Amino acid sequence: MTESERTRISELIVAIDGGNVHALDELSRLVSARMLSVARATVRDRALAEDVVQDSFVKIITGAKGFKPNTNGYAWICKIVHNTALNALRRERRGNTVDIDEFFDISDGADISEQASAAADVKRATSALSPIERRLIYQKYFMDFTVRDSAKAVGKSKSQVARLISAAEQKMRDTISRDKTDG
Repeated sequence: MTESERTRISELIVAIDGGNVHALDELSRLVSARMLSVARATVRDRALAEDVVQDSFVKIITGAKGFKPNTNGYAWICKIVHNTALNALRRERRGNTVDIDEFFDISDGADISEQASAAADVKRATSALSPIERRLIYQKYFMDFTVRDSAKAVGKSKSQVARLISAAEQKMRDTISRDKTDG
């Protein structure tokens, strides 16, 4: 991308803030393909990436008043697209969840009795956890949440959440190994 294109993108964002409808058309022509590339790199699905681009344009329009003139408008747009894509992935993960108490197919072995035994072990181990520990384990292993995502979701600091997850994992290991030695 040339410097003149970057300058033009910044000018167009300022014009959008001023209510210039034609500026949005030109901005779309200049950056929509690049926006789609950024979205696809994040979500890895063309249809979802197209939705992300549409949502990003809405955010560009509503957020144009916060754009600082004479800064890198292209980088600002890419950041919006990337964040919108991450939010779309999070929404998708939350919408496609499985209740941890009903999750039984955890073993990749061919023996169905091993799968049932492993599922029972995990169910017993998770039942020994507090509700917050169970939620954090679920977020980490089944929803691919980062510690930061979980901290935000439960309203605790990242260090508190990291300690809670570590303690919950240890409780689960202890419960499973105790069951193995008792059984």
